Amino acid sequence: MSIDFLFELERAIEAGKEVFACPGLGRNQWIIGRSVEELRKVAKRAADSRRMAVNIVRLIAKNETITGDLYLVPINIGDPGARGEPSIQWSTVETREAAELMKDVRKGPPPYFGMQIEEVVEPHPSATQ
Repeated sequence: MSIDFLFELERAIEAGKEVFACPGLGRNQWIIGRSVEELRKVAKRAADSRRMAVNIVRLIAKNETITGDLYLVPINIGDPGARGEPSIQWSTVETREAAELMKDVRKGPPPYFGMQIEEVVEPHPSATQ
């Protein structure tokens, strides 16, 4: 199930594994990866598509956030896709209180994550014209 993916992700982050994310091409879509290099190509496509810079972020435990960090919150947890891939729509919010209010609790209380910007990916100059 998609919520199981979230719990596994939370355990990995709490165990000290580095996990990164960047916006995808779809609305409320975020791509989760194990390295910045893995996400750079996706981030570049998203930046070109949106015609604005996008961030590659490091996901951190919500208890490790400091003032100014944002939160990545699962707002719609769907059934897994045909290949078993998680189906989750995400939103970014500024406070822990907002994250608690926005998270999708239909399948139980899911974890959400703090975000720290690792890299900013700019769109190709021709994409902004």
